[in-house]
Amino acid sequence: MAGFWEKQVKKYQRGKGIKHKTDNAKRTPQRSGGMSERQIQLKLELLIDPSLSSNKNIFETCKILKTYSLSDQERFLNAIEKLSSINQELAYNFCDYGVKAIKKMDDYQWNTWLKHLNKIYKESDLNSSINEIKDYDSFLSRFSSESTGINFSEISKLMESMVTGLNGRSLKIQSSNDSYTDTESIFLPENISSYNNKNDNFDVIKLSTFYSWAQTWYGTWRLKKKDIDDTNIKINDFFKKYQFMETIRLDSKIKKDYPGIGKLINKFNPIYSTTDPKIKEIITLLSNTDSTYKDSLKYLDKISTEEIDDFKIPYTGKYKSSEVFKKIDERLDINKSLLKNNLTKLKDEEGTDQDKNFKITQNPDDEYDLKLEIDNKEVEISDELKDVLESIVQDAGEISDDLLVTEKRNSNDFEKSENEKIASQFLYDEWDYSRKNYHKKWCKLDVINVDETENNFVADTLFKYKGLVKHLNKTFEALRQDDKRQRMQNYGDDIDLDSFIDAFVDMKRGSEIDEKLFIKLNKTERNVAVMFMVDMSGSTTGWVNQMEKESLVLLCQSLEILGDMYGIYGFSGRTRNNCEIYKIKAFEESYNSSVKNRISNISPMNYTRMGASIRHLSMLLNQIQAKTKILITLSDGKPDDVDGYKGTYGIEDTKKALLEARYFGIHTFCITIDKEGMEYLPHMYGRNNFTVIDQIDKLPSKVSDIYRKITR
Repeated sequence: MAGFWEKQVKKYQRGKGIKHKTDNAKRTPQRSGGMSERQIQLKLELLIDPSLSSNKNIFETCKILKTYSLSDQERFLNAIEKLSSINQELAYNFCDYGVKAIKKMDDYQWNTWLKHLNKIYKESDLNSSINEIKDYDSFLSRFSSESTGINFSEISKLMESMVTGLNGRSLKIQSSNDSYTDTESIFLPENISSYNNKNDNFDVIKLSTFYSWAQTWYGTWRLKKKDIDDTNIKINDFFKKYQFMETIRLDSKIKKDYPGIGKLINKFNPIYSTTDPKIKEIITLLSNTDSTYKDSLKYLDKISTEEIDDFKIPYTGKYKSSEVFKKIDERLDINKSLLKNNLTKLKDEEGTDQDKNFKITQNPDDEYDLKLEIDNKEVEISDELKDVLESIVQDAGEISDDLLVTEKRNSNDFEKSENEKIASQFLYDEWDYSRKNYHKKWCKLDVINVDETENNFVADTLFKYKGLVKHLNKTFEALRQDDKRQRMQNYGDDIDLDSFIDAFVDMKRGSEIDEKLFIKLNKTERNVAVMFMVDMSGSTTGWVNQMEKESLVLLCQSLEILGDMYGIYGFSGRTRNNCEIYKIKAFEESYNSSVKNRISNISPMNYTRMGASIRHLSMLLNQIQAKTKILITLSDGKPDDVDGYKGTYGIEDTKKALLEARYFGIHTFCITIDKEGMEYLPHMYGRNNFTVIDQIDKLPSKVSDIYRKITR
């Protein structure tokens, strides 16, 4: 087929193809650099020929299009190709009007229009889409009124990339009604249209992003509640004055460290063009490179709130102190715990006496340049520890001595064997890829029973999926029977009717007869034990949690028919000291009302700490007598925790735990709804040992089918 079309293309290009009445198109001079009318005609007919009839043709479109530049021709043909894949009639109508519209639109307007048409077609119908095509002038009119504005969706990724390249903690970019930061995220408005120039609006949003980041890096929110109380200024007036002072201070920092952005500040901030000697004095006082938030506090009385109202600064946004203080308090609590863990780990690595104390020194010229010592000996700061220390400095400005403490361990705990239970607790190693070695007995894991409060979830799920349940029952019953029957045998326990009929037909034809006419009953039953490891991290809240539970209900229904041994455990965790396994169904338990209630009461907990959980469940699975053992993880994302168990560290520990499982003959597989799973799952599980489900609502219907394929 391809060869035929290639020949046709060559014929048309030589002017020898099928002739159409094109008003002597062959003799019309071709626009320099563009395609000829005949070439355009061929390409269009290949795309929308099914829509053409005696009453429809594309000759006028081709005649107009031949006068355009090659880039405009290609832009138009690309649009036709996209629209024809949606609807042929839509593409044909686009020929008549799109060829005129393209000269009125730039690339951005053109692409926006195409997206708009696609949306109309999906949400309405064909006629509505065609009417939108015909009324392209109205679209342009609406677009031009919005064209100078900047939408959040246009710049969110760009702003996030810009912030990622800056110093400090990683900040998310989110949309809001206002521009501000809570020190975890930067919030930007859905639309910025303060100026009639798109570039100006873009520069303002970029400045807003930079300004929010500067608050977190240069210490605006090291402000204490006590600092506010000590001023005896009404809270609203306080923040109006404080923000004004901080704007000047932060601007000076940005101008020094990022001169390119500094030029934009001078453009948009009217403060710097004032002739008021009082304001000029404040600028001089706060432009000192060593100035801190305390200097801003010092000069609050130098200006009134009425004077501040005279200056409209478009990029500063708002100060939402209550949100900020709450985030900082939460983060400092976490960072204190992380710091303690890291310092304890460091003492282990250095072989240092637990009673020895750490000392930290800050460079007076660079507060983020830190030196760590123990027993008058400088020790290397790992990347993980550096991030924690830097985050604390961002929030507090310093690392106080009371933070430099380590865990007081009970040595008796570590004399016990790795898998020895301590009440409801186990100790497990954790792999540190950077050291290429294990942290011995590093993770404390609790086994927790899930609530068994009775509800109707299982019954409701079976009713919701009654059609699918019926199908699964038949499928798994057939699978169970198939495992007992070997067809097409030379001898056996019964006649293979299908083979017998085929042989009879062959005999009538005079062909050679296949003698494999029997069924042999396989006396060996399925001997499979499967452990399901279910993600109960906080990210499974809502819809994901619902789909996970429904999937488990359908799985249990199928496995009860099949007769395979199976266990179900949830996993979560928060730091290495709080790894958690939730017992839903042990291998020795039947699928009773208690198990059903536990499934019903599965709920999101903490983070996705996987390594210790895999090691524990592998240990349980290894105790089961079965020919085939499988560990199946049901998850919504990659390994993650607050104590540095993320990124490469968490992925490598999880991979190591999976390799340990395979060493014991356990097959491992992952079912995930994480669309980014292709980036890390091949490394962790192997290229053929995972599947990514693109839509969460498909999870219940897919899981049983995936299980059937895995175990076959």
